[in-house]
Amino acid sequence: MIPKKIHYVWVGNQPKPELVLKCIDSWKKHLPDYEIIEWNNERFEEIKNTYSEQAYQNKKWAFVSDYIRLYALYHEGGIYLDTDVEITKNMDEFLQLDFFSCYEKGDEYYPITSAVMGAKKKNAIIGDLLSQYNDLYFETINGLDLETNIIKITSYFKSEFNLLPPYDGTKKTYLNDNSIIYPSNYFCTPELGMINFAIHHFNGSWLPSHSRKDKLKFYKNKLIFSRFIRLRDTGEPQVSSKEKVLFKIPVSKNKQYVLIMKR
Repeated sequence: MIPKKIHYVWVGNQPKPELVLKCIDSWKKHLPDYEIIEWNNERFEEIKNTYSEQAYQNKKWAFVSDYIRLYALYHEGGIYLDTDVEITKNMDEFLQLDFFSCYEKGDEYYPITSAVMGAKKKNAIIGDLLSQYNDLYFETINGLDLETNIIKITSYFKSEFNLLPPYDGTKKTYLNDNSIIYPSNYFCTPELGMINFAIHHFNGSWLPSHSRKDKLKFYKNKLIFSRFIRLRDTGEPQVSSKEKVLFKIPVSKNKQYVLIMKR
């Protein structure tokens, strides 16, 4: 059983930007009874690993986070979330699993994401991924080791589960009866008419309720005729502070055209 814990990493001394604060608010809204655990500079002191310590000394926070997320899940269990992950729906139904993640929708392929990962305490898959760092050094004779965790994850699932890229990111992959890699629409990229629990905003900025595509621009680009397609059940088409909506033309429940004027 996966405990009701959310782990996230915030090391360094930078203040949290608006996107991160919005994401954390979404966790509290949809997962109100989950314990939220921040792995920060102080908590990092309890971790003894050469790779992560060298990454920390070089202020390569993303690489520090690569190790901490696995450490947190292995030693405590729970759900790890990148700080740019927005929760859109309660996730209790996944707690009976031993491990879960999903595919990340990319431009050309679907890697296995590390932005959303859930595991029970002492999970074997997480333990194996964590052990990859035991003999690694971030500082090498050739410079800093900037190999992404996606490469490590891909290599592991290839060797242990014969899971070979390119992956079909639109289907579930059962690693065993209680360990599942879900399609990308579950935890990374919302798709119209498909179930979604989280949005990874690595795929774009803070996503509005609608996608937008500008179809026509005229009068020296001051007037824009745009198509909006609904991505979520609630919300109105968003425009920038330098734009004004003149009128809307609904075409269907999920599609409308909007005439926008630049201020």
